[in-house]
Amino acid sequence: MDFTITTNREVAEQIIKQCNWDERCSKRSYKLGKIDHYDGYSDVQILAKDGQIKPSDIFWLGRFSAIQ
Repeated sequence: MDFTITTNREVAEQIIKQCNWDERCSKRSYKLGKIDHYDGYSDVQILAKDGQIKPSDIFWLGRFSAIQ
């Protein structure tokens, strides 16, 4: 399961920072995919590490991205 988040650039940067931190410091079920910045919005792709992303990991990605 992979998905793409379309958001503004500021939130996209927070998601990227969180994914990079998770890659180094946690065992989340997702990883950062392709990132595209356009005029007025950004697309951030989230990829499953082992075929499936845990729903709880999606929750924490959103929560930690919003806090930063």
